[in-house]
Amino acid sequence: MTTHKHNSKFKTLTAWVLQFLLALSLAYGGVLKLATPIDQLAQMWPWVVQVPTFVVWGTAILDLLGAIGILLPSLLYIKPQISRWAAFGILLLMLSAIVFHLVRGEATVIGFNIFMIVLTIILLRLWKS
Repeated sequence: MTTHKHNSKFKTLTAWVLQFLLALSLAYGGVLKLATPIDQLAQMWPWVVQVPTFVVWGTAILDLLGAIGILLPSLLYIKPQISRWAAFGILLLMLSAIVFHLVRGEATVIGFNIFMIVLTIILLRLWKS
């Protein structure tokens, strides 16, 4: 009985850590894209000057919505199933980013997107069990 209880607490703690990591990463990216001038962003991400500004801002808003959605509903116990939907949204966003970069011949920059996908899949598996 105590082993099951211990495993359950570990899963819960791990899920919260993953939620915070995902939310922090997405929020950081979203705020950075909205608060930093495009020419400065281009020093980190050359693609931002090669797409319309609304695409950069759109991805920033999606990042922020993902950060809010993955964390707040569970944290506030207000429709926590929304966090699961946010996780699927994050998967879709990261897969879209991978396709975007691969089409542009930028395979070397998709590591972060893959990492975020792995974290999100682990989180979904923890929630399922």
